[in-house]
Amino acid sequence: MPLPQNLQEIIDMIASMSREEKLETLIAYAETLPDLPERFKTQRDQMESVPECMTPVFIIAEKDEHGGIQFYLDIPPQSPTVRGLASILLNGLNGCAFEEIVSVPIDFYHPMNLQEAVSQQRITGFTGVLSHMKQAAAKAQQA
Repeated sequence: MPLPQNLQEIIDMIASMSREEKLETLIAYAETLPDLPERFKTQRDQMESVPECMTPVFIIAEKDEHGGIQFYLDIPPQSPTVRGLASILLNGLNGCAFEEIVSVPIDFYHPMNLQEAVSQQRITGFTGVLSHMKQAAAKAQQA
């Protein structure tokens, strides 16, 4: 199954960038990460925690009115790299069907050559966020 269109477009854009451009793009994505909606702020115990990240990352998802999955993330503003990486996933997967989300391979990011710009530890956290987004999507799909 091909990647969701929005995610593929992000991958294609980042793949051709220099290291500096990748870092600038991550910061730009970090700045666009929306705040967690108020209705979820008291539901941290129901959110997916991402222990693969050294930064505290929490994810919750719900079905939208079209049957797609909407994700909401809670990541401290002091972690721009993690916020940027997570925002790539948010922008690439929000609104997708459950089947599209769970079919994204864990190594989908390889064409972006992120190792040029971030550490392996950050990449491990990035793949952890994807795994937990899949779990949150499964919970939303069952709800």
